[in-house]
Amino acid sequence: MSETSSKAKRRSGGNVDRRNIWLVVVTAVLVIASIAMFMPPQERINQALDLQGGLSVVLSAESNDGSEVTAEQMETSRSIIESRVNLLGASEAVVQLQGDNQILVQIPGLSDTEEALETIGKTGKLEFARLDSFTDQDVVNAIQTGAYLSQETVTDEAGNVFVTGEGTPSLEVEPGTYEPIVTGENINRVTVGRENETSQFYAVDLNLDSEGTKAFAEASADLVEDHGQIVIILDGVVQSAPAVQSEIPDGNVAITGNYSLAEAQSLVTVLESGSLPVSFEYQTAQTVGPTLGQGALRSGVIVALIGLLLVMLYLLFFYKGLGFITAAAMAVFACLYLGILALLSHFNLFSLSLAGIAGVVLTIGMAADSSILTLERFREEIRLGRSVRAASITGVRHGIMTSIDADLVTLVSALALFFLAAASVKGFGLTLALGIFCDILMMLLFKAPLIRLLAPKAIAKNPGFWGVKDCEEAAPYFTDEKEAPAGGKIPGRFIKHDFNILGWRKVTLTAAVVAVVLVLAILGIRGINFGIEFVGGTSVAFHNTGDVTIEQLRDAFDEAGETDAVIQTTETDGEPGFLVRTTTTSAEDANVAAKAVADTFGWETDSFEVTTIGPDWGTSVIKSSVIAFLVSLILIIIYISIRFRDYKMGVTAIVALLHDLILVFGIYALIGREVTPNTIAAVLTILGYSLYDTVVVFRSIDDNMKGDSIKCTFMSMANHSLNQVLIRSLNTSITSLIPVLFMLLFGAETLKDFALAMTIGLVSGCYSSLAIATPLYAIWKTREPEFARLVKKFGDTVQLFTLNHLPGELRVAGAAATDAAVVDVDADAKGGKGNGAHKSKSQPQQKQRYRRKDK
Repeated sequence: MSETSSKAKRRSGGNVDRRNIWLVVVTAVLVIASIAMFMPPQERINQALDLQGGLSVVLSAESNDGSEVTAEQMETSRSIIESRVNLLGASEAVVQLQGDNQILVQIPGLSDTEEALETIGKTGKLEFARLDSFTDQDVVNAIQTGAYLSQETVTDEAGNVFVTGEGTPSLEVEPGTYEPIVTGENINRVTVGRENETSQFYAVDLNLDSEGTKAFAEASADLVEDHGQIVIILDGVVQSAPAVQSEIPDGNVAITGNYSLAEAQSLVTVLESGSLPVSFEYQTAQTVGPTLGQGALRSGVIVALIGLLLVMLYLLFFYKGLGFITAAAMAVFACLYLGILALLSHFNLFSLSLAGIAGVVLTIGMAADSSILTLERFREEIRLGRSVRAASITGVRHGIMTSIDADLVTLVSALALFFLAAASVKGFGLTLALGIFCDILMMLLFKAPLIRLLAPKAIAKNPGFWGVKDCEEAAPYFTDEKEAPAGGKIPGRFIKHDFNILGWRKVTLTAAVVAVVLVLAILGIRGINFGIEFVGGTSVAFHNTGDVTIEQLRDAFDEAGETDAVIQTTETDGEPGFLVRTTTTSAEDANVAAKAVADTFGWETDSFEVTTIGPDWGTSVIKSSVIAFLVSLILIIIYISIRFRDYKMGVTAIVALLHDLILVFGIYALIGREVTPNTIAAVLTILGYSLYDTVVVFRSIDDNMKGDSIKCTFMSMANHSLNQVLIRSLNTSITSLIPVLFMLLFGAETLKDFALAMTIGLVSGCYSSLAIATPLYAIWKTREPEFARLVKKFGDTVQLFTLNHLPGELRVAGAAATDAAVVDVDADAKGGKGNGAHKSKSQPQQKQRYRRKDK
């Protein structure tokens, strides 16, 4: 090698090292900034009602015309109030029907309770009317003289009263005494802006639909000559009455009324959600504790942390020094993730609920999965004859690309849930999407640069410590330098001889079909036991309960036969109490259970009230969630079909996913356990895990399909692809399952629904990827003419690879082949094209199809 080329090589290597160092430095800066944003997390990250408690309010409805309030009006009102609460930034709130004419609203921590209550209970009926249409002359005179505003005053130290110049709308007008030209139903868009450039007050700017635009244009054209006034009325109170100075043909109008920014934003919230069909008054307001209970939450966190610690120990045991890199990568991921959640919380765009925690658990698992995928591919490249340095470039790149493929499929589902679903499902979609973004960022900014920095010196010089020595020792057998012992028995933590997984495809698919049929039969006979959040029930409010704890009260309800009660602590005027919700639909039966509980603690019979309540998850929430789920399935099929150029992959992935979800609900029906929102959160998490595993397998098959010459059937190649990713699939499932199992075995009762569904889903998800999705896809592909011919040629027996070779394959030994491969790898690592094969040209062409290729 000439001196010039040697210098160029050193320069090129130096530039790469500097780039990797800068990426690690950028990561460090982001981590420090994130820590500053989320510390302390309990204060910086908003928590939903199930984690921190909040304000509980009962609203009582009255019709505007004196008639009886209908069930349809109550459901419409519930939906509108829920929308208003979420627009306030208090997401993950509880809004449910109570009795015949009440709505229970529970809102997690608010900075301004009175303003929030005023906003959610306001009717929100907006009207625009010409002043000359008013029939009450006193009202007309008041509007013309500006007397519709009550002037605000201040009093100085001497007792003198001064008018501030600010006013509050106070003139009420009776329905039927004027003729509206435009109503709130004609609004397309609502925004906040200044009244004018110099004003300290804010206006609410409206954009009207075509009907409203036409009506407003006609009215303004008629009034402009005499500068007639258009009166703006909200909930029967005159807000302003501007004179028409020019024709307004574009449907853009403004509501003014000396509003502060907060008042204008509150009005926007009301108008965006629509007007309530009935009026509401406040009955009671009290502070409530979290539905999970602080003890349950604390124990859940401790158990999860212990589980994660065990995961770290497992990774260190299996991957040795590379396990430290994985631990560091997960720490970086966690910091970036918490930083983003804290930033969104600062702007009231996020509240963490149990469903959100499910999204966090899933993305932490995915971060571990991506690290394992990268490490396994790095080790595989070394086994196939590459230097540690070259493997750190091509192997890490391929591992990350596989992870990104799996991440993006899950992201499609997450975005569909976020944009189309409602309630806690939307929160799950948001946390999952954010986690995927952080995972990709962590891999590109930290994981890949760190491995590339350590590979040439640290890892290459100490292969035993870093866990790659077995791969280096196995490389001569994979590259044909040495003859392998009988059966490929060489030491190392990797598969030497393929397992005949697809040889059992008829058994595994039959078992899956039988399981699904049995589950559907169980569901048909026993049905699903839905929790109170879906079917409603009764609410029992206990007062003056002294020092009784949630755990003691839960035990008392268990003895009374209410084993699935949802319990919250309350505080009213400084007095402690409890709010208990059960699935018992009979108020009489609930009263009997409540009396039994009261007798247990010696409480008086008048210390509690029983009220029937409707579901948290109303029809609209369930419908939107189902639509979001179905849309996500369609988008997943489309994405996988485009990414891997084969719709069959997308269809079989969905079949495996549905198998997993059916099993979860079937086992719940079999053991009679309630399906709660916690279960739904876990089911959505399973969706992500199942897809992730399946896409990893499909990516392996896709890699192995590249090439021209074919020496075995598609079934044999698919079986080999399964074996190539088997270790990483098992490791990713084990690392995800350990914390969940700990939560199931040792966590609090309120978290076991989540843990049980997760445990079932993780096991079935790993199984379905290997034993359902891949066999179905391989069977389907084998029927294509191209691959059907191969079955006639090679037979329908699955051929098993040994050390990446087919049985009877010509072996080529010698240093020349290895040297050629290494030179080619180094050229690729430096940006040269190379042929990407791990063999000399004298090797059979079949290997170019079934050995990993670099693109």
